[in-house]
Amino acid sequence: MLVNEIDFKSLGKKKILVAEDVELNQYLIKKILESWGFEVVIACNGSAALQVFQQDSFDCILMDVQMPVMDGIQATQFIRELPDPVKAAVPIIAFTANTLQGDKEEYIKAGMDDYLAKPFDEKNLFLVISRNLASKNPLDSTSSAAKTNNKMNKDLNSDIRLYDLSLVESVSGGDAGFIKKMIVLFIKTVPQNVQELTKGLETENWEQVRKMAHKLKSTVDSMGIKSIHDEIRLVESNAKQQVSLHEIPAMIHHIEAVINKCIKQLQAEIG
Repeated sequence: MLVNEIDFKSLGKKKILVAEDVELNQYLIKKILESWGFEVVIACNGSAALQVFQQDSFDCILMDVQMPVMDGIQATQFIRELPDPVKAAVPIIAFTANTLQGDKEEYIKAGMDDYLAKPFDEKNLFLVISRNLASKNPLDSTSSAAKTNNKMNKDLNSDIRLYDLSLVESVSGGDAGFIKKMIVLFIKTVPQNVQELTKGLETENWEQVRKMAHKLKSTVDSMGIKSIHDEIRLVESNAKQQVSLHEIPAMIHHIEAVINKCIKQLQAEIG
């Protein structure tokens, strides 16, 4: 997967606690996470991380394993024993150069959810954080799913035309028959593609979801259906990366509803 296929801002605003004692690593990871729109708090050891964590709320912790004063495993064990069930369940990702056989099992046994090997790259950092945020309730109430629901209500409770045939008209050379043929093909073929997309969702066949989202993407662009431009790409990306899968159903329902309304509008246009 190429780095430019990932939308590093797709996770929204998250607050991350980074427990890391090496200043260079602190600077590097803070720079990367802030470029995604995250808020980052640095703690230089496990003890400092515990103190900060008990005073504030975080979406995720990146926990170095080997640190002075208190190591990452001890800090994780303290967090898992906190009386507050929400705080005790925060995703904790081991951030370590120790990736020998048996190391991962030790981290999981200590209560960590996942691990990221050093040295790391931006793509792997994003994927491991995405994977762990997807299984938890985010602190940010304005999730992608909530935004999709708001957008769907706005799109579907309006009589505004949801498509724009400018691209089709620009290549038609003034041929009205060509434009009508494009509309008829859309009405005839797209419902089957949408059906395959929703079938993939129902069976949790994420490869099928990816393929159908990719197939629909060019059609949506050609017909100028701008209100689902971002959703169709996010569905494809999330299904391919296996991240934020809990947000895909709302987006697919939005895509299906918008396309169905477009079809009705197009049918009315051609009579």
